[in-house]
Amino acid sequence: MLGRLFKLFIILTIIGVAFYFAFNIIMSALVHSKKEVVLPNVIGKSIYDATEELSNAGLGLKKDGEEFNQNVPAGVILRQNPSAGMNVREGKLVRVTISQGGEMTYVPNLVGQTVRSADISLRYSTLLMGEVSKKYSLKAGKGTVLSQDIAAESLVDKDSVVNIVVSDGPPPEGVILMPDFVNKNLEEAEIWAERCGITLNVAGEKNSNIKTNTVLKQSPESDTDVTDLESVSLWLSAA
Repeated sequence: MLGRLFKLFIILTIIGVAFYFAFNIIMSALVHSKKEVVLPNVIGKSIYDATEELSNAGLGLKKDGEEFNQNVPAGVILRQNPSAGMNVREGKLVRVTISQGGEMTYVPNLVGQTVRSADISLRYSTLLMGEVSKKYSLKAGKGTVLSQDIAAESLVDKDSVVNIVVSDGPPPEGVILMPDFVNKNLEEAEIWAERCGITLNVAGEKNSNIKTNTVLKQSPESDTDVTDLESVSLWLSAA
C-alpha cells in the first residue's frame, strides 16, 4: 500500500515539474514573441497626448503619482519610468508622475491693516509683499493700507507678490484731495468746493429710496489729488 502511494507521489511530482517547465517555456515564448520598441519621451506632454503616443507604440500608461509644480501646468507629465530611449517589449506599462500645477492660495484683504499686519497676513497665506507705495489720504490714518494690486479673495499661485498702497496721512498745505462725498448731502460738497475754488458739475438720478440731493457717485474717487483740476462731478439722488 505504501509502495503504491509512494509511486503515485513520484508520478504527481514529475507531472508538476513538467507542467512548471512547460508553463515557463510557453510564457517565455509569448513574451519574446512580442517585438521590442524604443520607449518614447512623454515628459512635458499632457496625459492625453502621452497615452495616445504610448498606445500607438504598443505600450500602456499608469499614473504613479502627482506633485505640485509651479513651473509645469496641471496634467503635464513630470517624470516617466522606464526612461525614454530604452528598448522595451510591447505591452510594457510606463509609470508617470503628473504635475498638479502651482499650489494655489487665496489673497487676504489687506485694506485697513498696518503694513506689519499686512505682511503677517500675506506670509500666513504663503504670499509675498512687494512694492509699498505711499499716498496722501483723508480717509485713512498714516501707515494704513489703502489698496492692493491683487483683489482680496482672488485665487493665485503660492508665493505670488502683492503690492500695496499705504496712507501717508493728510496732505500738506497746497495739496487738495477729493473727499468722499458718497451718501452725503450736496451742501457739504458745495462748502468744500467754494473753499477750494473748484466747480461742481452736478447731475441728478431718480432714486425714490434715498433722500433727495444725496451724493450717489462722484468723479474722481476720494483721495484723488485734485489740486490742478478746475471741476469735479457729482451724481445726486432726485425725486
